[in-house]
Formats: sequence, structure tokens, C-alpha cells
Amino acid sequence: MGKVIFLDIDGTIRNFDGTVPATAKEAIRKARQNGHEAVINTGREYFRIEKEILDIGFDGVIASSGGYVEYKEEKIARRYFTQLAYIELMKDLLEQRCVVEMGNSRESYVLRDSRAEYQKILDDVFKGNCMCKEPVMPVWVESLLDVPEVEKLVVFGEADTGGTILSKWGYSFHITELRVAGQGIWACEITPRYSTKAEGMRQILRAKECGREDAVAVGDSDNDIEMIRYAGTGVAMGNGTEWVKEIADYVTAPIMEDGLWKAFLHLGLL
Repeated sequence: MGKVIFLDIDGTIRNFDGTVPATAKEAIRKARQNGHEAVINTGREYFRIEKEILDIGFDGVIASSGGYVEYKEEKIARRYFTQLAYIELMKDLLEQRCVVEMGNSRESYVLRDSRAEYQKILDDVFKGNCMCKEPVMPVWVESLLDVPEVEKLVVFGEADTGGTILSKWGYSFHITELRVAGQGIWACEITPRYSTKAEGMRQILRAKECGREDAVAVGDSDNDIEMIRYAGTGVAMGNGTEWVKEIADYVTAPIMEDGLWKAFLHLGLL
């Protein structure tokens, strides 16, 4: 039986300047030709995945860090906040003067009252480092109740808010701190407690009727740690964080030095 290869996007398939190395595309296509399956496993919402990436060819997609799971063009799982939990969490975040982007597989949303602060954060944090080549602006909403089926929150706050949020909500939800470039900005991604990249993998492996030992996971960031640990074989990109490299079974070259191709070659997938 072939392997199921779970791949992060940013820093793994796609460089942060928007470049998708030709060797990365070729590695994925050749591995599939050799009988393996390839699945995107990203923190991005589904609508933020560019056509250039989808056109490489994949057997499944895990988006919103496990909030949306698709396999063989069939949606097999969706996880989103209950309305009560969402409202309670959002009220607290807003009281702490955080700016929050609320997302699902179709759109992202920001409260209209936070528009100026959100735009400033985009300028400070994502300038020259946008997740999409053409940034997708959110839908501006008047009320928290205007947002349907929230799969994920991206939270931006002042540097000293992180500890408070983690201590207060860390046992109720899944929280991953994010690396950002802005001065004095703390950021995190919050999903429902059991909405993770690893849980998305479990859903697909169950649908395929195979086990963790048949999974390969490749990533570069701290939000990839759970999927790398869950997989039978975990691979860290050479441009990854030190924590990711420490827990991986194998560390390949950086993305722009043919890291994905070299990893696949090392694992006998090509």
C-alpha cells in the first residue's frame, strides 16, 4: 500500500514570497504516479488556497487546521464553534482589545468597528508576506451574529495579551501561537478543541481504512507539530522552526533548495 502524504502549504509547498518551486510540484505529481496519495493540510481556510496549488493535483484537502476535511472530492468532516462558545470567546477577546478575523471555508469576516485596526495590522504584519498573492479582504460585518459557522479565529493583540488568552482559554480551545513580523503584536490561531491538523489526518486515514504508520507529514511551523507527531513519518523543512526540527524524524533542505523533492527522494516516494 502506498503512503498518504500530508503537506502544509506555506513554507512547505509555497515559499513566503509566493513562489512554488517547480521541484515541489514535480515531487508531488511523481509521488502520486508511484501510487501514493497527497493531501493538503493547512491552517488556511479553503477559499485561501490558490488555484496554482490545487492544480498540482491532490487527493484531499484539510483546511482551517482541521475545520474542513475533503477526500476524493467529498466533504467528510467539518468542525466549527458552537454559537455559545463563539460568542463567549469573542466577547472576551474584544474586551482585551484584540482584532479578530473569523473564518470558514467560504469567507473571512471582521467586525466593521475593527476595520482601521485590521488594516494597520495587515500593513505591519503581512506586507511582502501575504498568504495569497492577491490578498483576500474580509467581509465587514456589524455583529458577531452575522458570521455563519466559524471554523477558525485569527487573533491579533498587544504583546502582553498572549499569556492571558492562553491561560484563560487554552483548556477549552485549541490555540496555536503564530509568528508575526509586526512590532509589539502577538497573534494566535484558535479553533474548536478537537479541530487540529492531526484530527483532520485521522479523518482521512479512517476513510481510507489505513493507519498512522501509512502517513507521512511535512511541515515547517509550530502549527505543524501535531501532524508531524501523529504521522508514522514526520518531516521538517530546513526552513522550519527549531521546535519542528527537533520533533521530526527527518529534516530536509529548505523549500527553495528543493527541500520537498529531497525529502520525497529520501523516503523512497519517487
